[in-house]
Amino acid sequence: MALLTAALPALAQSQESTVASDASADDTQGDIVVLGRGETRQVQTLTKSDLDAQPPAASPIKALEKLPSVNFQSADPLGVNEYSTSISVRSFGQTQLGYTLDGMPLGNMSYGSFNGLHISRAAISENVAGAELAQGAGALDTPASSNLGGTIKFTTVDPSQTLGGEIDAGYGSQNTYRLFARLDTGDLGDGTRAYISGAHLDQPKWKGNGKTSSWQTNAKLISPLGPDTTLTVYGAYSDLATDDYMDVSRSIVDRYGWNWDYLRYDWATAVALATAYQANPSGDCGGNAYPLGIRCVDDTYYDGTTLRSDVLGYLRLESRLSDKVQVRVQPYFHHNRGEGTWWYPYSGTPGGAPLFVRSSGYGLDRWGATAAVTVELGAHSIEAGGWLERADVMSRRLRYGIAADGSNWGHRQWPRMSDAFGSYYDFRYDVRTNQGFLQDTWQVTDALKVTAGFKALDVDVRARTIQTTITQAQGKIEARDLFLPQAGVNYMVTHDFELFGSYAENFSAFGSGPFSTDQASFDATSGDLKPESSRTFEGGLRLHLPRFEGVLAGYHVKFRNRLAGFSPCSVIETCASITSNVGSVTTYGIEAAGTWRLVRHLSLFGSYSYTNAQYDDDTVNGAGEVVLRTRDRQVVGVPRHIANAEVAYDDGTVFGRVGAGYQSRRYYTFLNDASIDGRIVASLSLGVRFAGDGPLAGLEVQGNVTNLFDKNYFATFGSTNSDVAGNYQGGMVGAPRQFFITARKRF
Repeated sequence: MALLTAALPALAQSQESTVASDASADDTQGDIVVLGRGETRQVQTLTKSDLDAQPPAASPIKALEKLPSVNFQSADPLGVNEYSTSISVRSFGQTQLGYTLDGMPLGNMSYGSFNGLHISRAAISENVAGAELAQGAGALDTPASSNLGGTIKFTTVDPSQTLGGEIDAGYGSQNTYRLFARLDTGDLGDGTRAYISGAHLDQPKWKGNGKTSSWQTNAKLISPLGPDTTLTVYGAYSDLATDDYMDVSRSIVDRYGWNWDYLRYDWATAVALATAYQANPSGDCGGNAYPLGIRCVDDTYYDGTTLRSDVLGYLRLESRLSDKVQVRVQPYFHHNRGEGTWWYPYSGTPGGAPLFVRSSGYGLDRWGATAAVTVELGAHSIEAGGWLERADVMSRRLRYGIAADGSNWGHRQWPRMSDAFGSYYDFRYDVRTNQGFLQDTWQVTDALKVTAGFKALDVDVRARTIQTTITQAQGKIEARDLFLPQAGVNYMVTHDFELFGSYAENFSAFGSGPFSTDQASFDATSGDLKPESSRTFEGGLRLHLPRFEGVLAGYHVKFRNRLAGFSPCSVIETCASITSNVGSVTTYGIEAAGTWRLVRHLSLFGSYSYTNAQYDDDTVNGAGEVVLRTRDRQVVGVPRHIANAEVAYDDGTVFGRVGAGYQSRRYYTFLNDASIDGRIVASLSLGVRFAGDGPLAGLEVQGNVTNLFDKNYFATFGSTNSDVAGNYQGGMVGAPRQFFITARKRF
């Protein structure tokens, strides 16, 4: 936001709206990744040109996979299938990171939408201007209650000062097509400008039957309210319907191959499978005559779908009250409705089919505001502010009937509660979040900068049960720490060489997990339960040479009060499980990244990270008995080695990139007795731009190939205690080679 940055230089130090413009500064032109010059923390930023190099509609979070310590996985080549997509950084999983869009909190981007939504629904990919990753700790003003580990900040593009727009049309494998259009009003007077945009994706699955379909609308307005005040308004709508990929095990892939999936549209086989199982449950996995050579009833199901609908928006007011004082206030809202459906084969619909639909419903209404004031006092820039949010959350699971011929249930049907014939549970949660922060940035000398401050965070979760047939407690649980310090230093040894270091403490608020026990256990233990917390040390150096920009960093993280659900009883007793603190994790590692400008128009980007993350303790239950010998085991899902390389060429007319990413073996069991093999996956993009004054002026054509060498591999994988036989059904297969082409016209 160039106009605002010029008017409010102090606020530009912390505001997310300036990420894209900062990333295009003169000293970073041509970089594939901006490596955080002058930062006291480990930070990298992807610019819009980097995001645009992805296939059409690809999720902005997918582009982060080439950065150090980032472990991104998805069964979907575009990364928009939320059920199969995951990201972790430095051993912290997706729900332990923080995410924002233009300063608006996105929650922990969990599938069940307990406190936010995925970036793929919050903004159309073409409207994302940049993505900033802080691997260790986000800035103190980040509105997040889950960022034990890193923080990812996304920014949207600003409306253009001139009348114009953009139209994109994409086509790809499996007859995928994508349409996008944006209209910029240009200057409407006194600097006011706006845009409105829309996108539609129709993406058939690469295996099995079904597709992902989404409709999105984004609009943004910037209006100066005077020489020192600017108003920004953003709104978004998203409607997503996805036929998911099925969870598989290593043994299922061994039996049926990498393309095994749901039975969708094969109703006769689904009925035969369910009927045979219910007639002889004890004969499962060998004793029943299942169709299609199926061995076990859980080897496949009829279908599974995800439905999501979101409306969100914010209003940001930024003002310079004097030469030394600036303020910003940003209220926001978000309404979400979601549904996940799965066809249940173990019992039937009364009077109908031998299956029924199990539907998991989600609802979220949240509203809140962030605010900050910055005061310049000589060499000190002091910023203070806060964040508050109120969220009403609904979570329920119901049973819906199916006619004998399956004709009464649409695959993407939003179910009505009144049509259900049974219920598992219906819960409500009231989540209240309050956060404040204070920070001083002290420019001690021209070369030395020191930052120090703290945040105070209080998150209160209250649960009540509307109806349930499972164990669930009601009540209140609070996570509170009024002093979470953070400090950092940056020293410019020379113009080309800088040193940095930082320390940060964080904790993660409780979710719904502690309530998954009986009332007596919750009342007895909830007051002693501590939220998960982390302490992060990191430091390193950055080089800024004429042909090379690089960073080398090391870190140490202590993750305390890891939560898990276990029985508090001895092994010979029976009682409800409770959420317990089961020990700590120690993680240390190194990260390196750099861009080498080989010759004019040609550059090489590379990154490498080594992560050693181990459990410090054996896992014990409430009776003090060892449940799992986890001490000194590697943390699940974390590859020790991640390396990426990318060659980019762009002469203004012809452009292209070829890249490859390597990940070493990942354990998915807490006992480390089963793992996913390491793999290398490559990608390619190539395009051409047309200049001049003719009808092709402003046209750009780009082709993308994902998984260039058609590698078979496991992508997202869950975690379990032990799986020597390979029967744990919690994995997703990565997409094979896929082709996409996009025509983009700017005017």
